[in-house]
Amino acid sequence: MSDIHDGPGGPPPGGPPRHAAERALRLATAYQASRALHVALRLNLPDLLADGPLAAEDLARLAGAHAPSLRRVLRALAAYGVFFEVADGRFALGPLGAALRTGAPGSVRDLALMWGDEDYWVTWGELERCVRTGRTAADLLFGAEDAFRRYAADARFGAVFNAGMTALSATVAAAVVAAYDFPAAGVVVDVGGGRGRLIADILRARPGLRGVLMDLPSVVEGAPRLLMEAGVADRCDVMGGNMFAGVPEGGDIYVLSRVIDSFDEERAVSVLAMCRRAMEGGGRGQRLLLVEPVLPDRIDAAASPTVQEDMLMDLTMLVRTGGCERTAAEYRAFLTAAGLQLDRVIPTGAAVSLVEATPA
Repeated sequence: MSDIHDGPGGPPPGGPPRHAAERALRLATAYQASRALHVALRLNLPDLLADGPLAAEDLARLAGAHAPSLRRVLRALAAYGVFFEVADGRFALGPLGAALRTGAPGSVRDLALMWGDEDYWVTWGELERCVRTGRTAADLLFGAEDAFRRYAADARFGAVFNAGMTALSATVAAAVVAAYDFPAAGVVVDVGGGRGRLIADILRARPGLRGVLMDLPSVVEGAPRLLMEAGVADRCDVMGGNMFAGVPEGGDIYVLSRVIDSFDEERAVSVLAMCRRAMEGGGRGQRLLLVEPVLPDRIDAAASPTVQEDMLMDLTMLVRTGGCERTAAEYRAFLTAAGLQLDRVIPTGAAVSLVEATPA
């Protein structure tokens, strides 16, 4: 028996089964847990608990919070495994909390701070207007057609966004390197590569490769330090620029990670055409690699958590940038429009696939 339907015809005549109603309500209140988590991160609670359990009163003093109210947030998040309530009433880090510490290996703290930021919160609040009008929330709220120019102009949120995207790259970089047979030598051009998390991992895995990292000047300001810490700064040139105006020539592989989903078809084709133009005059075997979610042709109630996350990411693009997530057939269509042909789609162990294309 399905969790959603009692049979092929749909719910029973008397209404949905009780477990379906419970699941619907959990979905309706999911934002509450997200908001509580964001408050905990803003108060630096995972970092404050890194050295061991503390009482709510001690945490409140360190975080500048009201102790009884803070205790309620701690207990709520303990129910999700973020914290753990010790027998003596103190609180310790739970398994999820350990993944939210500053600088911890594999930490997703910066990504969680980005998702929960007020800038995201207010734009998601405009989802209904976006659905009714087809416009982005950034346009409706701020009159900004280009979300990334707005990020560059907002120093506070720009820093939050760039840190979050670096953390997002870190969640997939190892899987990309493991799934794809990068050449032993040549030049990899990372277009829209942020601070360089992905290209750093690629270059570390292939000591004979050289790299070029390109993104907006305000974004790549943070790249030299990351590349230096990764030990690849001497093999990677950093370029500030606009991918719509031009892409560095001379690459053997052009990588665009979580870039194309930010744009509608017209702008996506424009960027890909720039990459195709940069390949002209190059040697044989040049390739383009898109690191993106690839949606199934049909979504149903048995969708995996990864597909659920991809569909929410699709709505994020709807409200924020005007882009979207796509199926393999949709990738094939606009790659063709840019003078490229889709060769294969390679799954990874992460929430992205590798869409490989070559000049047509």
